[in-house]
Amino acid sequence: MLSDTERGILSQLSKFSEGLEKSWDVPRSLSLPGLAESLGLARSSLHKPLAKLEDEGLVFTRAAHVIGGGSRKRTVIHLTLNGRLEAESLDIKHISKVGKGYGEIPNLTKLFGRNKETEDLLKLIINRNNIFLSGLPGIGKTSLARSVVAEILNDGWTVRWATCYSNSDVSDITRQWVGKNPPRDKSALTSYFGKNKNLLVIDEIQEIHSRHINSIKHLLEELVKSQASILVIIRSPNPFTLIEGYSDFRLLGISQNEGRFLLPEDLTKEKANKIVNSLGGHPLALHLWSPESKLPEEVQAVQQFVESTVIEKLSEYGISKLDELSITPAPLTIEELSDSEGITELDESAILRWTNNKFEPHHLIRNVRRSLWSANETKNLHTIAANNWSEREGSRALWMESYHRIKSEDFNKSWLIDKINLISQDNTATAALLIEDALQMYDDSDIRMQAVNLAFERAEYEIAENHISNIETSPQKKILIARLSRIRGDIESAINLENQAISELSSAERVRFQISILVRKYDDRLPGKLSKSSADEILLGINEINLKDISDRDRYTAELSLNLLKHAISLQISDLTLASQSRAELEIILSGDSETLLLLDLRARLIISSTPDLLDSSLQSVRLFIQECTDPLNKISIIHAALDVTKGNPPEWLEKLHNDSFNIPLREDLAAYRRIIAQSWYWRGVLNPNQRLSYWQESIHRFRNAECIIAANQLLEELTKSI
Repeated sequence: MLSDTERGILSQLSKFSEGLEKSWDVPRSLSLPGLAESLGLARSSLHKPLAKLEDEGLVFTRAAHVIGGGSRKRTVIHLTLNGRLEAESLDIKHISKVGKGYGEIPNLTKLFGRNKETEDLLKLIINRNNIFLSGLPGIGKTSLARSVVAEILNDGWTVRWATCYSNSDVSDITRQWVGKNPPRDKSALTSYFGKNKNLLVIDEIQEIHSRHINSIKHLLEELVKSQASILVIIRSPNPFTLIEGYSDFRLLGISQNEGRFLLPEDLTKEKANKIVNSLGGHPLALHLWSPESKLPEEVQAVQQFVESTVIEKLSEYGISKLDELSITPAPLTIEELSDSEGITELDESAILRWTNNKFEPHHLIRNVRRSLWSANETKNLHTIAANNWSEREGSRALWMESYHRIKSEDFNKSWLIDKINLISQDNTATAALLIEDALQMYDDSDIRMQAVNLAFERAEYEIAENHISNIETSPQKKILIARLSRIRGDIESAINLENQAISELSSAERVRFQISILVRKYDDRLPGKLSKSSADEILLGINEINLKDISDRDRYTAELSLNLLKHAISLQISDLTLASQSRAELEIILSGDSETLLLLDLRARLIISSTPDLLDSSLQSVRLFIQECTDPLNKISIIHAALDVTKGNPPEWLEKLHNDSFNIPLREDLAAYRRIIAQSWYWRGVLNPNQRLSYWQESIHRFRNAECIIAANQLLEELTKSI
């Protein structure tokens, strides 16, 4: 008769096809470490059951390349034909989920000794309780949550899972929950998730950098208002004070009887009980124990056991690789390591935790290893890692190298500012925490100014204000304070501060600032016709700008911006003379930019199309332009222009193009992009009435972030009327 472990092995192996038996690349789940994880057992507890199954002709082993595990071949296990027949006779039922899952939900593993905890947590979630699932590292929090998720999915729930790392922020979490381009506004998120049978999971929340932790707390407070259940998985001690609307669910070690199942079956009951008691029923520690390990002393601390029994038995290569992984802020792939020597040893020793093809040490082991380094050893490891990443390309390499340079306290200011500028184009959350870390090492006005700009871009106005208070008085500081005042609705103070700053700026800076004010005035409205009074005010401002005392290069840029603005205004107020004049000027300035000139002509055609036939012809030209357009700003702006003239009855292809435009990455460090993103969320609400509340809340948030307060207030009024 087969034992439970032997049945489990056959059950797990039966999930894989016969085609893998001769494949060069095989999933990690067919290796001993992967099989043990799937079954929730220690590696050592599988040796004898596997040997017995092989002796009986039910399984066979061979050497193959494990996907994501390096170039060396490793032992993998397959079912024989008799093994497959035996597995079929076990009448194994694989549960198929009914609900939908979003994000990288971890692989399901078998749990031991958690039946009561699973039932209790499941009841709380189904009854719409919001939970902090807490416990020591390695105690099994994620595994318990994953077990509950399996039940929840089978009951038809939608599960949204987010895993946190040091550079995670609200946007990263919601992107994992939703997909690309999620709302940023917390009220919009609450509306978006305002459904029953919706579970939001945040795992490893304690890993988040202190720069972002307060915004995460505000998110959790806001989500209480939704209909979703929220499960926050967090390592003890909980860094949050008790948040209203959440209760604590603390996970402890498993019982003596259940802990024995994680250990080899041939251990005597007395010896197994002693091991479980000594390690406090800690599941990860029990997984790490092997017959070669010393029998733990009574009530020995798990951390001490990890240090003396797990880490000390590693080879030089294993220790080196453990250090490399422990110093990094996120899991790595095998290709990202300096070399793969030692990875197999770490995996075979149950030290690694895997997410797809990325891995990191279990946090318990990582934290113990970090505690053994001196300050100089830590800096040296960061320097080695920085040098390794400096030889690689891509945004992730930029982040890793910059992170390690800062932590090693060995970086050049101009180099760092340049790198952070590049990183912010891809990930402002990462750039923001790098700046905060750098300021801890080196308080510099240029780095702090960058921190201010990023805080504005991310709509983190309290953080921006805090940094501004540490900047010396200057015209730029007055402009920054004016931006804060405008965002908070104090328009009068903003105008006064802007007027003071203008008189103190250099000629070139003054012209740039005056133009930015006029462009914002034009953009600070909802789609539709520009009023005659606003047009006259902006045109008067254009005529008052003095371009005499600036360089030829600055004059070229200024004339381009002003003529683009005049052309846009002329179309809004049907001033064909002004439109012709500005178009002629732009043709000279943009002689080599046919795409922008064509865009201007298409905008004009759309506005003057006075009959259905003319409009249809113009729309077909717009469609062809979009197919060939290379500039994302031009593409989205003409989509919006077409939506404006077809408001209420846009063609299907135009709606689809607008939906597709949300997959186009836009730089939010530029004002023009922030404004067009706000307009995109507005149009999304127009085209999707069922989601209008959520989309327009996000649009209002984005308009405020773009300092378009009038547009934000107009939309808030429209939204209030529509509810």
